[in-house]
Amino acid sequence: MIRFLFLLLISLNFTIASSNKRYGAGLDIGSKGSGVFFNYLSGNVEKNFDLVGEIRYFDIKGDTESIVYDYWTNQYVTISGQNLLFIPMLVGFNYHPFAGKIANNFSPFITFRGGLNFSIDGKEGNGSYKETWRKADTQWSTAGFIGGGIEFRWYNQSSIALHIGSDIIKLKKKADQKTNYSGLLIHISFNRFIKD
Repeated sequence: MIRFLFLLLISLNFTIASSNKRYGAGLDIGSKGSGVFFNYLSGNVEKNFDLVGEIRYFDIKGDTESIVYDYWTNQYVTISGQNLLFIPMLVGFNYHPFAGKIANNFSPFITFRGGLNFSIDGKEGNGSYKETWRKADTQWSTAGFIGGGIEFRWYNQSSIALHIGSDIIKLKKKADQKTNYSGLLIHISFNRFIKD
């Protein structure tokens, strides 16, 4: 399935006559956790569409997880944490309804992405790194993102895009007593244009 998504992204990239390719990375801040991502965009300004490929590393936080200061050790400690990681691999598009109609360097868009999520559920507790992740439960499930945003472009061949929307991740089997990890997601992307 991963090969299929990769081949789909590559084939769609060649079918779009693009003068607007860019790659980037950024931060994810969500109601279920936080993480980083890498993306690739290929678009045609005249058709108002960007094809998007994305891979994320997302650390899921517990419902009661918090950071407290331990006066005994003089360090900050996480309590009620959980060891659950998601690696979503998504393909989709950004639709810019006002492309070419706004004179400034920003472009509002609507986005939709779908694909697969690889989850890694480590053991809970205060064990070592090896004990936590050695026999972690893993599973594949579907994932998606739907939302909107604004992309700000600069003349130095770079852009920043802010996305806000709903992350859709539903697991096939429970991980840390839950199957639904959908929620609000703020997606901040720093992109660089590729010169042809």
